Amino acid sequence: MNYNLKGTDVHITDEIRSYVEKKLGGLDKFLSDVSAARADVELQYSRDEEKTYRAEVTLHAPEFAESLRAEARGAALHEAIDLVEGELFRELTKRKKKRIHILRRGAGKIKDILRGFGDRS
Repeated sequence: MNYNLKGTDVHITDEIRSYVEKKLGGLDKFLSDVSAARADVELQYSRDEEKTYRAEVTLHAPEFAESLRAEARGAALHEAIDLVEGELFRELTKRKKKRIHILRRGAGKIKDILRGFGDRS
């Protein structure tokens, strides 16, 4: 997967880059063509009263009709990255389960149709 990191009021260091790649690298098992997938990661520090970090990830992959987007806020930068990774993991798991459910339901209907042809002889 290709990563495009952008920092707003945050300096992107090699440690942050490797942490993001390690965290989002676990999502590769949900993607069929990992080399064609791209993750746009934006890290931001909010200087308002809360003083929080925001991590936003937009995942572009050929097998998705639309891009996946997740956003999370945390008191620390690593916390925000962990939260956004969990949110993406839940969304990808939900999509995978839905795809398997639709496939099995369709296969069951085909099986019922084929069983019906054997009874007509």
